[in-house]
Amino acid sequence: MSGGPGSLPSGSQDRLVLRSSRGKGVFLLSVGLLFVALGFLLGIGTIGFPGWLGVLARIIGWFALVFFGLVVPVALFQLLTNRSYLLLRPDGFQMYGIRKSRLIPWSEVGTFTAYSPPTLMFAWLPKRINSLGPKMVLFDYRPDVELFRRMRAVNRTLTGHDAGLADTYGLKADELATLMNDWRSRFATP
Repeated sequence: MSGGPGSLPSGSQDRLVLRSSRGKGVFLLSVGLLFVALGFLLGIGTIGFPGWLGVLARIIGWFALVFFGLVVPVALFQLLTNRSYLLLRPDGFQMYGIRKSRLIPWSEVGTFTAYSPPTLMFAWLPKRINSLGPKMVLFDYRPDVELFRRMRAVNRTLTGHDAGLADTYGLKADELATLMNDWRSRFATP
């Protein structure tokens, strides 16, 4: 049922399954576990700072522990199951992961765009260096689509787009955006 990243499965020209990258899952798990450990050490005061910095470090530590503690099960799910993938069909696309999304018809979406989120920590760097960070694929719903209006407004404020794909599924963001646009132009009904 699935081909390699970016290739059509054998015997089918109207169905494509793109799986999440195992390497990305290992990276997420490693980073998650590292920050859980650091958060714990900061939270209990083992890595201490004097005065008000110590209080701030403990708050940041507990926040990091909780946040990255949520990243770990997601990374484990991605690594231990075969259920994290993107399915492209003539009638639309669907993301599968911890929970399955609804089928999004090609006729409900506009252009897919590779987007590099701004890195606030490195905003002072020249744009060509700052844009080397991870990219994601974003898209907009057509104006007449009523779904998720509030969430779309929040997303548009943050990124300039209505929604995004959960992963790049083993491809570069630019390649995935091109692939999605090809499928949309091939199967979207005007």
